[in-house]
Amino acid sequence: MSSRIKYGFYAATLAFCFFAGWACDKFSGNNAGISSSQIVATVDGKQITFGQWMSQMDLLRVFETPVDPGNSQQVKGVLETLINQELILQAAQKANYSDPHFDEYLKDKLNQSDMRIKDQKAKLEEDLAAVKRVEKNYKDAYQKVLLAQGFASNQISKIEVSDKDMKIWYTQYAAQAAAAGQPGMRPYSSLTSDIKKEIKQNIQAEKFLDQLQAGGQVTRNDDVIKKYLDSLSPSQGVLDSTGAGQAPQVQAGSSKQ
Repeated sequence: MSSRIKYGFYAATLAFCFFAGWACDKFSGNNAGISSSQIVATVDGKQITFGQWMSQMDLLRVFETPVDPGNSQQVKGVLETLINQELILQAAQKANYSDPHFDEYLKDKLNQSDMRIKDQKAKLEEDLAAVKRVEKNYKDAYQKVLLAQGFASNQISKIEVSDKDMKIWYTQYAAQAAAAGQPGMRPYSSLTSDIKKEIKQNIQAEKFLDQLQAGGQVTRNDDVIKKYLDSLSPSQGVLDSTGAGQAPQVQAGSSKQ
């Protein structure tokens, strides 16, 4: 992998809650003028539309952590989670994956989400438009999120990672951090067990996604994607080609954050 944080955005979230959330209040009448039915990616023949991309950002914003919807890097990251989710769901189908407890788990999570939506209405006036869009029709999309989460967690836990793998990963991550203006990374030997656990989970998630990417056929409609990203706030800077995000917090003298 050319970049140790290529999957930083997605790998860390797979290891814990599978998704970190974003929102986009530009779905209705977006500045790029893109139709909701426009195809933005194809995963092994399954099409992902611009509308699904925008809905995923609304969905994740409501149920996870809101991030600036004008940030092109984070917006691209949401599309990557949607692509990877589809790869995971297709892999789960091929593996005939089933969980006898999933229906009860899904029912419980949907009940919790119904209550959370009501709380969001009272607390987040600024995000009300996104909440309303999600409230009207979210259960099918959220069920896919939960199913993908369950299968990914099941598979990731089986992936072997050696201490040597972790040292190599951290060395490359530290070098990239230094090149990005974050020198003084702690030596690997001084990292806490919690941080090493994060690193291991990142590597497991990376390997899992690499396997799916290698076996899948994914195409991206770069023209549509670029058109939408270009319509976002120019102050957010240029999106790199990997859509990379954050990796474990391992700054010098810091503890896990």
